Amino acid sequence: MSAPKKGPNHKFFCLRKGEKRYEKFTEFYRAAPDVEIHDDLIRYINDTLLWVPCTHLSGLKKKMSYGLMLYGDTIIKQEGAEIFGHVIESWANLFSKAPSKFELTGGVMVQSDRRLTDPMEFYKIEIERDVVVENLRTLANYAKQAAAGDYFILHIGI
Repeated sequence: MSAPKKGPNHKFFCLRKGEKRYEKFTEFYRAAPDVEIHDDLIRYINDTLLWVPCTHLSGLKKKMSYGLMLYGDTIIKQEGAEIFGHVIESWANLFSKAPSKFELTGGVMVQSDRRLTDPMEFYKIEIERDVVVENLRTLANYAKQAAAGDYFILHIGI
């Protein structure tokens, strides 16, 4: 798989149920992930990720919620895997129709003193179609495995 864009990346692992305890997930912080997706792209698709029932991890506590924890750890179990898979596969299908390199509009740019630029400007997210589509399709396949019940997806935020 091609290298993801430099910068803050979200890591995803597909793990068999019962093999790791939640408090052991910190060992994945330095592990090479199965899939990495840049934070800019996660934020771009985040509104649709909020439809996915997940378990958010904070220390040893687990909390049912929706969407990925951008700055923490999330588990996508069987209950959320089908929705996650549909959302991710839909983005993969959409992006597969784009040019080989394309741009998406990101967040608002701010000046060093934290004021908005005048006129307001937005930063651009540069995307390599084939890398993104491959990573998203891999995640969709993980979702199929998780939906079957023997696996779950571990997401480690930035």
